[in-house]
Amino acid sequence: MIRPLTTCAALSTAPSYAAPQTLNVASASTWPTRGFWIYNKTKRDFRYVDYRSGNTLYLKAIDWGVFAFRTGRVALQPGMMLGNSTSPTITAVIDQVHITSGTWTGSDATGILILKKYTGTSLFGSTSNIYFGSQIAITGNSTSTRGFRGVQALTWQSNDVIEPASDLDLGVNLPVNNNFLDPPNDMTAPEGVTFSHHPSQEDSLIVESLLGGDSVGIWLRQTILDGTQAREGIEGDIGFAWF
Repeated sequence: MIRPLTTCAALSTAPSYAAPQTLNVASASTWPTRGFWIYNKTKRDFRYVDYRSGNTLYLKAIDWGVFAFRTGRVALQPGMMLGNSTSPTITAVIDQVHITSGTWTGSDATGILILKKYTGTSLFGSTSNIYFGSQIAITGNSTSTRGFRGVQALTWQSNDVIEPASDLDLGVNLPVNNNFLDPPNDMTAPEGVTFSHHPSQEDSLIVESLLGGDSVGIWLRQTILDGTQAREGIEGDIGFAWF
């Protein structure tokens, strides 16, 4: 469980997410003033606040998203730019690659991409061939979505309830042959670990039954947007309960 920074506030206006927007909330006097996440508890959705002036929040545009793919035949890595053709009208940069089955060498890799720096107003389509340079790299398994931290962005309404959110998401995995996952670097997500936001005891991350001597790995992920920097003193206050 990661506790929210402060209490909730109800929206007084509903923002769009295709471009930078302002958002007015009922009361934000105790909230941070610059560079923080907010979480819509009603929609289970995130926005990033560039800065706050009184009760007005200035939100960054959502240029991140998620894309499910199949028939992956080019070994994709963070930092690569993908396009919807060799002369693309839509591009995006890979932030994370999650392989769920298959291999690149077998031309049957299947998985999920977390993308950033979307250009254009459209999204990668389901069944569309997606290019890396002049090569067809992957084929869509579903239409890509926009949203931060692996969550699809939804339209917020004036009666939604929001709160400042932790910078951290949680994931868990069990060891294989007493060994935990060991990604090659901090930019590569551990394969098979699903990260999600758990702001309260009522919305906890549940680990199934463990036997005596069993261990579980707890992973933390912090999403830092381009053009911003990690805030100092980030704290992930994690609580445990046994049943």
